[in-house]
Amino acid sequence: MYFKNFIKENKLLIISAIVAVIVLCFTFYSKKESENIKMISGQTIEQKKFDYDAVLNSIKAKSYYVYDVIDQKPIFAKDEHEKLPLASITKLMSGLVVFDIMPETTIITITKNDVAMEGDTGLIVGEKWKLKDLLDFSLITSSNDGMHAIASALNYYEAVNNKDTVKIMNEKAANLKMNDTFFINETGLDIDTNMSGAYSSAFDISLLFQSILKKDPTLISDTNKKEEEFISESNIIHSAVNTNEAMNQISGLIASKTGFTNLAGGNLAVIFDAGFMHPVIVVVLGSTTDGRFSDVIKLEQITLQRFSEQ
Repeated sequence: MYFKNFIKENKLLIISAIVAVIVLCFTFYSKKESENIKMISGQTIEQKKFDYDAVLNSIKAKSYYVYDVIDQKPIFAKDEHEKLPLASITKLMSGLVVFDIMPETTIITITKNDVAMEGDTGLIVGEKWKLKDLLDFSLITSSNDGMHAIASALNYYEAVNNKDTVKIMNEKAANLKMNDTFFINETGLDIDTNMSGAYSSAFDISLLFQSILKKDPTLISDTNKKEEEFISESNIIHSAVNTNEAMNQISGLIASKTGFTNLAGGNLAVIFDAGFMHPVIVVVLGSTTDGRFSDVIKLEQITLQRFSEQ
């Protein structure tokens, strides 16, 4: 009876005490859950931390170099000064020296010697081209015939100075402090089974791209196009398909140049915009035919990842 009367008389107090205990228990439980969530969250963040080494270790190229043009510093690099066969990336230097010396409206005539270089890029003996158009066509399609015709025109143009295209290319390399570079021909084609037509490093190709961006960006302005149609001065239509098979997978692509020979393996140099007019150069040398494309895509992706963390 006493207990019942006590409960009746102190009902409000008892209810308040019960509520207080429930609140206290709930607060303690919530605090423990919060601590557990933080711990689990911390573990999750740690587990998802981007593994740069894993990506870099999967790169097939013998050498690579990723350079931030705006901040003027390397982002990723491996054996960037190793001298390797250059293949058709050589054409960037060929085009640069021709662009330096000859008017872009110079008319060039295709000869038998030119088409003997390759013979399958659609150029016709006796056909006339405007220099800038032929240069764009040759860089997009990596045409050895076209570049040979351009170099032959420069040889004739500079004969009075006792210079030829290759000599001018090596002089230009020296001026740009491309100390790992030496050119033997204007196309980068292998001379034989033991000697390449040009040797350079990923670091030096970055210097070359920087020079082109600064002085003659129109030289490479069409190399970010998947395909383009040209009409020669002889009124012959040519369809040019870009040799960079990965161009649609590289966001913000500004320019690119492929290279492949038996000695060189697969080479690829690109410039892409990392955002807000922030060009980044990526050069891979000594990869495989397909590996050069996946290598550049990986290097672009981890560069963007690195930028997102800054």
